[in-house]
Amino acid sequence: MAFSRRYFLILSAGTTVGAIAASCAPQQSSTLRFDPTATPWEEVTNLARGTTVNWAMWGGSDQINGYADGWVAERLQTEYGVTLNRVPLNDTVEAVNKVVGEVQAGVTENGSIDLIWINGENFRTMKQGDLLFGPFTDKLPAMAYYDTNNAAILSDFGLPIDGYEAPYTGAFYIMAANSAKTQATPQNFEELLTWAKANPGRFTYVAPPQFDGSRFLLTALYGLTGGYEQYSGAEFDADLWAQKSPQVFEYLAELEPYLWQAGSTYPPSQSRLQSLFSNGEIWLMPAFTAGIAEGIATGQFPETTQAYAMPGISLNDPSFTAIPINASNPAGAMVLSNILSSPEGQLQKFDPAVWGDPPLLTRSKLSDPLQKAFDEIEAKYGMPLQDIAQNTVPVVNAEYTTRLEQAWAEQIAI
Repeated sequence: MAFSRRYFLILSAGTTVGAIAASCAPQQSSTLRFDPTATPWEEVTNLARGTTVNWAMWGGSDQINGYADGWVAERLQTEYGVTLNRVPLNDTVEAVNKVVGEVQAGVTENGSIDLIWINGENFRTMKQGDLLFGPFTDKLPAMAYYDTNNAAILSDFGLPIDGYEAPYTGAFYIMAANSAKTQATPQNFEELLTWAKANPGRFTYVAPPQFDGSRFLLTALYGLTGGYEQYSGAEFDADLWAQKSPQVFEYLAELEPYLWQAGSTYPPSQSRLQSLFSNGEIWLMPAFTAGIAEGIATGQFPETTQAYAMPGISLNDPSFTAIPINASNPAGAMVLSNILSSPEGQLQKFDPAVWGDPPLLTRSKLSDPLQKAFDEIEAKYGMPLQDIAQNTVPVVNAEYTTRLEQAWAEQIAI
């Protein structure tokens, strides 16, 4: 599985999981270890001061890397005297495998990774394998700004978080339409097929298993088989899959002739899909909010771009940070995690010019000036983000996505 949102990327020649260690700063002393449930926050910050924290994160975006190396690193150093060492990953599973290998080799305290940007199957692997430090989330001051009854921050792909992950970034997988060409936007998959038949060649999606394409398959599973609730259990239901999944691929086969290039080829990446939308080759596309916001803010997309969620189908796909059980510097990791979850950190990355991923916190818990600052960013966002959030639904057990990818390769990509 890939980085928190499971980015499907191919490792470059010669890249190995073991190479992560070479990019990490010197390990901290094991005296930094402590019980997070019993240690006051002030003591945590004192333990962290003067240390280096190794943050393993997907490194494929210059914007996101700039946010980490710039604002986050400066805040970490200025407020807490902690130095950030960003450990870039092609795929989050590299970090997971690194932790597994270290623990199996007896490295139970001085591990090379302190914090991981993570979600989904990677979190499941680490939690079920007792490879996580914590629970630590309740100790973070930033959690005062979150709704602790919000399912989006209580579970990760159907698995309870139980204090082993801290909220990092929101993400909504929705639809973008050129309203000058698409006056009546499809609100479900039946309407999408009708629209595609009436506008042949003007819709398509990214080829799975590239991450965005896989997300489209999951929305199809929800939209064509009766909603996400039936898939929301913590475990994969093989009988349910066998019963329901054929409907998805019958639909996709019927849709294919009406796609861009008559379905003979699919965009290999979200950037290619967005280019097709920008130049008017397609009028409707599925996309993440950050990509749409950037396209609107930079003028890449038409001024008539309209973003919307298909109710009960579009995805609420957040990601988190977690601390490995053998982290050398869990105190530094908690301090960094708190900065990322803080209102200031959420506000900074919300700006489309910085990154554009939406916040996970509850704005009504903020001060009036901070609420106003978030409102000002949303005005630049070019879409009714809070309305969109209300119409999205959670991502379920990652095994459904894996099966969707396999079936698409066998039945559609042939």
